[in-house]
Amino acid sequence: MKRILLIVLISVGLLEAVAQPVQVGLYQDNLVKAAVVYCSAGSYQLVMDGNIVSRLEEGGILYLTLEESKLKVLDADRDFGHCQQLELRGLSLESIFRIRPIQPELESRLYDDDLVVSASDRFLTLVNRVDFDKYLAGVVETEAGDNAEKEFYKAQSILCRTYAMKQLDRHDSEGFSLCDGTHCQAYKGKSVSNPVILEAILETTGMVVADYNFKLITAVYHSNSGGQTERASNAWLTDVDYLQSVVDPYSLHQTNAKWSDTISFKEWKAYLINNGMKSVSRIPDEIIYVEQMRRKKYFILDKDSIRMTKIREDWGFRSSFFDMFPEGDSILIWGKGHGHGIGMSQQGAMKMARDGYSYQDILQFYFYEIRLMDYRDLPASSLSQAKLEF
Repeated sequence: MKRILLIVLISVGLLEAVAQPVQVGLYQDNLVKAAVVYCSAGSYQLVMDGNIVSRLEEGGILYLTLEESKLKVLDADRDFGHCQQLELRGLSLESIFRIRPIQPELESRLYDDDLVVSASDRFLTLVNRVDFDKYLAGVVETEAGDNAEKEFYKAQSILCRTYAMKQLDRHDSEGFSLCDGTHCQAYKGKSVSNPVILEAILETTGMVVADYNFKLITAVYHSNSGGQTERASNAWLTDVDYLQSVVDPYSLHQTNAKWSDTISFKEWKAYLINNGMKSVSRIPDEIIYVEQMRRKKYFILDKDSIRMTKIREDWGFRSSFFDMFPEGDSILIWGKGHGHGIGMSQQGAMKMARDGYSYQDILQFYFYEIRLMDYRDLPASSLSQAKLEF
């Protein structure tokens, strides 16, 4: 009886959690020391160290600067002094702000909902406290662009939601849940280019992808598979049932389906020898080539081998799905696809959507034996307590 009660209580917590905003660290690749904030729509309360000190109306501007480990706050007319933490709390669902770092100088970005700024010894921590679905809309637009069919956006939205929920405690020690970098999913602010994106998210609200053990999957995606997706174990140290290699005709003939490059044959041989492939020294040059009719895990010469993913990373190739042939003093590379190749090919999924396939069809094509379900129907054990608090 106690066990049943505990599950009910946790389920209630999950239902409450879906209404909570997510906290996203902004400009995480930079040490921001000064920024300008504009109220683009609606109005905001200006809160300094927990005290409401003013309102920022549409068109208003704030200047934020790090001074001696504190945050100096000014608007066009007043000096509000210093604080350790500033909050801009939106007073309506339509509150929108724009922020432009000026030290260093970075691109300005538009965001929904709230801004929280904290001062440390060396930089300002900028956090967007935003409705989860609005956050997902920004991620989908950043990661997938603004010119696709709704069924594609539904599939992409479900993957982005799943990925985010699985990573929600990634930056807890830094005072926020997720960052705006690619390892948490790229997020460059409010979705503004295509209203269909937010429609797709709202029409799939709460939906995630789970494996057959009711665990959230690692919901990975990439630009283009080149005609065959990669098995997870070929790129990562571990394997999972739902990330198997799939022959993918939908990715062919798309913009990122093919690429080419040229490198020095001398440097290529030296690279192989430096990576333990001693057989290169005794094998004729003309047979030191790579050919992949299907994706391979290793490049093998005699008894030596090296991971295809390592070659890709070390040489900066667009994918690990490529052929290499010696030609004089050079190596010609003919590549297929763009990205790590695991999970959903975005360009392949876009083609499927244009061909009339549903988002369910798309996800079940790229992932093996998955469950599409509302995350609130997942067992309590599938979500950690830390991840219930977003």
